[in-house]
Amino acid sequence: MSLPGVDGPFLEIFQYKTIEDCPTPSVNRPGYGHLCFEVENIHVTLDAVIEAGGMPLGQITDLGTEQAPVLCVYARDPEGNIIELEQR
Repeated sequence: MSLPGVDGPFLEIFQYKTIEDCPTPSVNRPGYGHLCFEVENIHVTLDAVIEAGGMPLGQITDLGTEQAPVLCVYARDPEGNIIELEQR
């Protein structure tokens, strides 16, 4: 994925005049299950997702070790898509 003169990934954002309703995204449906984002502060980022209209899916959990913590949480973004936040 690239644009002329760009040597890295890019993000396209579209806005539509009409939006069709669709079922709430689920990890066991065709398409992507979820997107994962590495963040600097999982608590601040999760709060921002919720403030924007998203919702948590469970609690922040440490999947690492005492010496190398890895904090993770799943959430729904304001459109209902499942995202994972990870802080190393």
